[in-house]
Amino acid sequence: MFGKKKKMLRKHKTQEVQARFERNERAGKDIYARIADLKNVPRDNLPDAVFMLFVEAKHQSELIRQSVKDRTRYDFNFVGFVDGDLATYLAEEAAHAIRDHVTNPQTFLEAMSEQFPDVHFTIQQQDAVSMVASMIRVQRLEGILEGLRITGLLNKAPNRRRTSPQNDGML
Repeated sequence: MFGKKKKMLRKHKTQEVQARFERNERAGKDIYARIADLKNVPRDNLPDAVFMLFVEAKHQSELIRQSVKDRTRYDFNFVGFVDGDLATYLAEEAAHAIRDHVTNPQTFLEAMSEQFPDVHFTIQQQDAVSMVASMIRVQRLEGILEGLRITGLLNKAPNRRRTSPQNDGML
């Protein structure tokens, strides 16, 4: 009876993890499609479009991070001081988080029957993949923003004419 209940709970948990992963994957594909569409955006609107996409990617990354934190109490908060290569730091933190696991102590019966204790990884593989993918998307958009900043497009004020009656032709 207990084995059947555990099996049902495990199946339900697996379905939840898969549904979260598919939802995050769809959102990621949407962001990448919009990144590809940036080449069709007029040059004057490009900085605004990239910045809005960056904000959306950052928001998605934050939602995934908060979701992982709520379930596992592991915080993927990478806003601290990074000494050296940011990519290496992020990769090390992700690898450390993925390896984190909990092992239930072996019972006497399990020891006598030479059964190994159950090992439960703190963060599911699909959640870790979603988190790393969202970090890569954010980093890619930060690179695009940096490119716009270097070319001087990000620093320029948009060329928009105001047509309010108060200004009456004045810019």
